Amino acid sequence: MATVEIRNVSKTFGATPVLHGLDVDIGDGEFAVLVGPSGCGKSTLLRMIAGLEDITSGTISIGGRVVNRMPPKERDISMVFQNYALYPHMTVAENMAFSLTLAHAPKAEKARRVAEAAEILGLGDLLQRYPRQLSGGQRQRVAMGRSIVRQPQVFLFDEPLSNLDAKLRVQMRAEIKALHRRLGTTVIYVTHDQVEAMTMADKIVVMQAGRIEQAGSPLDLYDHPSNSFVAQFIGSPSMNLLPARRRGDMLVLDGGQTTGLRPPDGLAEGARVLVGKRPEHVALAPDGLAGTVSLVEPTGSETHAVLRIGDLDLVCLFRERVTLHEGAPLSVSLREGPVHFFDATTGAAIPPQAA
Repeated sequence: MATVEIRNVSKTFGATPVLHGLDVDIGDGEFAVLVGPSGCGKSTLLRMIAGLEDITSGTISIGGRVVNRMPPKERDISMVFQNYALYPHMTVAENMAFSLTLAHAPKAEKARRVAEAAEILGLGDLLQRYPRQLSGGQRQRVAMGRSIVRQPQVFLFDEPLSNLDAKLRVQMRAEIKALHRRLGTTVIYVTHDQVEAMTMADKIVVMQAGRIEQAGSPLDLYDHPSNSFVAQFIGSPSMNLLPARRRGDMLVLDGGQTTGLRPPDGLAEGARVLVGKRPEHVALAPDGLAGTVSLVEPTGSETHAVLRIGDLDLVCLFRERVTLHEGAPLSVSLREGPVHFFDATTGAAIPPQAA
């Protein structure tokens, strides 16, 4: 196991900067997830940690050693790729033992380590099969087994579940998390799926446009987003952001309806703010914000609905069984549960009004 320390790390491709002075610490044995939209730089950062991309400036340390100029094989890491990267002409056992074969490990040592990894991953009956004879989930287990056999200080995962169907992704998420608990090895995991991040991570690092927006525990980011980008990226469905302005002691929407919320301290009369409200914290209320239901999606355990209020869409999630109809009027309250406020210009979080 090892800590990973990223200090003022930048990356440019030619004259194009793609990472901008990143700083983050990943603790010994921590499961850290790098998450963000496509093109935000998360896979580039992972490849720099692995030694597959050069570092333009800054330092990356693994286990207290600066690894900027170390080749990948000397960094004591192992990487699991999105496309599995298995050798088609090798059996499962041969694929898993490949790194030990290159290191000229004794035959008995290879057999022991492969057997141990196969037991952990439930691959014992598949060791003599070839990749073409395996399902997608089984291939991903083999790729993970190849990493386990190496016994690295740090596991790196680059969107390993994106090629799997939805049901298998859920199963593999649980298996990877259980594997981490069993091995206790430091994990850095890249995904664009915030549900994966929320369910698997000890620490989430949210990235956008080559910068770190916020890093912290899943619930810390969910409950206390530092800006409107993190607020909307973490959580499914996304947080609602409603433009409003101060009118006296209340916040009103552009169409004139009052939100029923007091403005945050320091907001001037007539000044604008973004009101953040998670869909599950919107409550039915006969005297609340009035609108028209534009979409209903019942899932059985809950009902998703979109309420059209003037030019705004408010996404609602009702966990109780409700009967809604598209085109019907509906009124809701924003006063129940947590409310977030963000600067209308910068998107930065601002504290709520004093109690």
